[in-house]
Amino acid sequence: MGSYIIKHISASPSLIWVCLAMGFHIVNLALGAYAGFFKRSASVIKIHQWLYYAIVFCLAYFLILNQTHGKNTLWDYLVGLYFITVIPLSKRWDVLAHAFLSLVGLTLLPLLIILQM
Repeated sequence: MGSYIIKHISASPSLIWVCLAMGFHIVNLALGAYAGFFKRSASVIKIHQWLYYAIVFCLAYFLILNQTHGKNTLWDYLVGLYFITVIPLSKRWDVLAHAFLSLVGLTLLPLLIILQM
């Protein structure tokens, strides 16, 4: 099963961007936890913001590449909408709420890969 998933991801030009977004998101979650609970400096927040922009860029590029093949579904658009609306709005709330909603976003990213199979 694992080798099938890896072959499917490497064969699809759009799913690689979801994997890259997952990697950026994991690093961004760790950096956000560090900024939220230990040291909240301007440089850490700036890096956190740029990592978020990289995640959104990867998801947008995934949607564009997927659309050229005509394979976008409603779930693909909903996950993208979640990342550009819910996560930025949750910044204004508590740090733990923002972290929890970001973790929900991290669980939605593998869903994009599973739904493409």
